[in-house]
Amino acid sequence: MKVLRLMSSRFVCVLCLGLFDLLLVVNLLIMLLAWLLDPFRLNLGPMHLTIHGGLKPILMLVLIFGVRQLLAWAFARSYPHVRGLWESAIFKKICFALITTYVFFALFESVLVWTRFNTAVPPIIFQGKINKGGLKITDTMPDAELIYRFQRGIDFGGRRINSLGFRDREVDPRKKPGTIRVICMGDSVTGQGHPGYSQYLHERLTNNPPTPGAWEAFNMGVYGYTSLQGLRLFQKQGRLLTPDIVTLYYGWNDHWLADEPDCHRMGLEMRPFAGRIFELFQQKRIFRLVVWALNPVPHVTVRNHGDARVPRVAPDEYRSTLEAFVREIRAADAIPVLITAPRRSLTQNVVAKKHVISVEQGHRTHDEYVEITRQVARESNVELLDLANLFTNQACDGYFAPDGIHFDNYVLEG
Repeated sequence: MKVLRLMSSRFVCVLCLGLFDLLLVVNLLIMLLAWLLDPFRLNLGPMHLTIHGGLKPILMLVLIFGVRQLLAWAFARSYPHVRGLWESAIFKKICFALITTYVFFALFESVLVWTRFNTAVPPIIFQGKINKGGLKITDTMPDAELIYRFQRGIDFGGRRINSLGFRDREVDPRKKPGTIRVICMGDSVTGQGHPGYSQYLHERLTNNPPTPGAWEAFNMGVYGYTSLQGLRLFQKQGRLLTPDIVTLYYGWNDHWLADEPDCHRMGLEMRPFAGRIFELFQQKRIFRLVVWALNPVPHVTVRNHGDARVPRVAPDEYRSTLEAFVREIRAADAIPVLITAPRRSLTQNVVAKKHVISVEQGHRTHDEYVEITRQVARESNVELLDLANLFTNQACDGYFAPDGIHFDNYVLEG
């Protein structure tokens, strides 16, 4: 009987230490999750626990470990060989691995906070679901990924939006065999006109084709679009139209000032599971650093501007967007053609709309973006149609609308 009582007491001691050891591991995991998710919510039937990251989970861990060690010391006085999980080398390694992981990421996060690193992460769009977002602009439809897009079937600026969603004639999305297809992408300068220049290009290529085969051209320009919107549009729709040549005419809207850059407003499409993970982790600076590092179009880090307006696409981002655009077009077995945007003197209207701080600043910034376009063309070995250089002659003044941006009076500044 004495032996049985001894064994029973020893078993209770081992069980008690084992429970505290398991509680230690659970607390470590909760501490990690509380720091990562902040708060970590745990629903156990009618019980709903909300645990925030910070000092409390750490103090709880220290308390559990302290009580556990006191019990181990007390048990050892009566049963010297009583051992819990903590006395196992493997268990200690697991605990130390969790603690080391927590300390590493917590310190890394603290360094990023101390250095004020931050970068915006885009809103999440779940594949296969109806996603809300974008902006409501007259005669357009909000779009969570593109911010907005043309509404099919309506009249826009005196021309009907076709079934593809652009201001042009109806176009069969399936390219006929042997046809050379030219897609004109850009902003309102590309999309404007009655008809637009893409239709004149189409007629010239049809009536006098450069090669024996058939040629066609059509417009995918959208009023007010930046290069970043254009890149997303090409990824979603343009490459599926199997183009052979793609012209890119962007820049004006990229350097217009706005309350926030386009990359903050354009949603990122993800599978539901990945999107949920993204939403959970997006508040951590470490996660934002990873997103920033892996983004194929690197966005500039966020800085405190107060109430200052920022470019919709910053200069460095404009460069990387054009470079990514060129890669995407070539990956679709098409030839990219970059076009620089010529100008005349801007008007006070763009200052009134807060697109620029001053007319002079607008001129300097636009010329900077034109030069970036030239640099990308040179460095990426891309065909360049340098209209900004070709149209410098005074003889070309009559081509421009009074706004100094467009080539006729049919549209407002995009």
